[in-house]
Amino acid sequence: SLSEDVLRLNRRGHTVEQTRRAIRLLRLAGFKIYAHWMANLYGSSPEADIEDYRRLFEDADFRPDELQIYPCSLIESAELMRFYEAGEWQAYTHDELLDVLRACFLATPEYCRLTRVVRDIPSTDIVTGDMTTNFRQVVEQSLAAQGQRSADIRAREVRHQAVDPDALALDVVAYDSGIGEEMFLQYITPERQIAAFLRLSLPSEPLLLPELDGAAMIREVHVYGQSLVVGDEAPGR
Repeated sequence: SLSEDVLRLNRRGHTVEQTRRAIRLLRLAGFKIYAHWMANLYGSSPEADIEDYRRLFEDADFRPDELQIYPCSLIESAELMRFYEAGEWQAYTHDELLDVLRACFLATPEYCRLTRVVRDIPSTDIVTGDMTTNFRQVVEQSLAAQGQRSADIRAREVRHQAVDPDALALDVVAYDSGIGEEMFLQYITPERQIAAFLRLSLPSEPLLLPELDGAAMIREVHVYGQSLVVGDEAPGR
């Protein structure tokens, strides 16, 4: 969470500023930023969660490369149980959670990959909380019914589609990363399906390691498609 109140109420033991500093240090060392974000925490609300998620990408000091979205599910051993029993916290309804996740999907930029959307906790351990295991699919189908879709990397991977290399175009998404300029280079189809990408960091801040002084940093490179034996070729793969 990027809410000081929510962090304090849930006894996370750190502040937003400490999260900001940690991500900054990781970026200066060339690391990929893989974050977890939770909805429905004690002290939050659907409206506050949507605002919090948007802040993840509006604030240049955050802007994760990859993200797991975990709606809160209550298990009996958690301290949150006493707030639930006192009526001070309750799980979002299915529709409330769907509204939050739809807004999150639409607010996710092309340079971020949504890896997981629901935490894999056995339903027998959950006291309350939505137990829909395919919630990502539910969200995507709901968006598609409205003529919308997520722009995140996972939703655009070419996967098993045959791809014509000549039809791919190099597209560059440039943004401020808080320590300098970030260039997200992607090879995409005319429909913006993604076949490959590279994260290039161009820091303007003094780096932590002298070996990286004055250097551009490749933080990740990835190619999608079907795997082949090394040295083999197959059209479209």
